[in-house]
Amino acid sequence: MLNLVDKLILAYELLLTVHILLFKSAISGWAEHLQLNFVITSWIFLSALAASRLKRQPFKFLHAFYPVFLLIWHYPQACALQYSVIPFSLDPMLIKWDLAIFQLPLYSLLPQKLNVLGLEIFHFFYFAYYLLLGVPAWIVYKKRHPKINEYLFVIIFTTTLHQWLLIFLPADGPIPLRAEIIPDGILMIPIMNLIYKLHPGGGAFPSLHVAGAMITCVYANIFLPGRKWFWIIAFWLITLSTIVCSFHYPIDCLVGLFTGWICYIYAPRIYDYVRKE
Repeated sequence: MLNLVDKLILAYELLLTVHILLFKSAISGWAEHLQLNFVITSWIFLSALAASRLKRQPFKFLHAFYPVFLLIWHYPQACALQYSVIPFSLDPMLIKWDLAIFQLPLYSLLPQKLNVLGLEIFHFFYFAYYLLLGVPAWIVYKKRHPKINEYLFVIIFTTTLHQWLLIFLPADGPIPLRAEIIPDGILMIPIMNLIYKLHPGGGAFPSLHVAGAMITCVYANIFLPGRKWFWIIAFWLITLSTIVCSFHYPIDCLVGLFTGWICYIYAPRIYDYVRKE
């Protein structure tokens, strides 16, 4: 009844619950976190049961793609827990390392070089990551593409790994600077401002946006072949947008490239190994 993605998320929920209980004195609203974990766990079992017993849409679709929608809760929750272990931000250290590598505060200088239209375009590229998470897989879902289950496992493995890194390596990124250097905008800037108002923010190191974009673009090329350069360009534009829009320091993206590459290499192997057991 439960597939590999279900089991992966259940393992994450269990470990997260243990973490919350161990560090509850440092977590505001720890009981609400436990309630959320219980609701998510219950949903996993119920959706799996509905998909296996009823065997028709929309139950099968919901069971297949709920992990993508679950990121709406998982990422903000990880950000809310980021000071439970280390009670202070690592930003001063990251800024020092970033300047040592890149020499200039690109996260501050680049957005000031662009006009409102340019910033709107880069905010669209940043937002495009959320679309990439599900749209390519959804397009080929009816054709029962053989790589859909693997993709869902790999992207959830990548996000859960990075959510743990966000919890143990608290960093806010340059987001506080946005109020000074990013104009109000017309469409995409207000949308992204709203999204960041709806969750506690932070969780900047390493960049899940970059690591996740690497995975989604690789699999988008598998799902929709013949557009290799489109997905390569999309990946680099999303990566650049994290800096231009002042959501990440370049060092966040650099480490996100590395962790994303690690997930790209090893997560499919883990999937194949576990599936054969």
